[in-house]
Amino acid sequence: MWEKDFTKLKVVLSDNLKALRQEKGIAQERLGLESGVDRTLVSKIERQIANPSLEILSKIAAYLQVSVVELLTKKK
Repeated sequence: MWEKDFTKLKVVLSDNLKALRQEKGIAQERLGLESGVDRTLVSKIERQIANPSLEILSKIAAYLQVSVVELLTKKK
């Protein structure tokens, strides 16, 4: 059961990160450089390959000026 929920959470994170980044016109490389998160990790998160730590999510959220909760919550 938890694996299914975890997979859904990865999809939500991936979708939200990509949408927020694109809305703000920010390339993966820029997000990585300016947030202190490796660009390849940003790419892996968007492709649902990586499982980022709370520290990484916090850095990304701070750079995008959203909360970690917003990154992890499905938009209606």
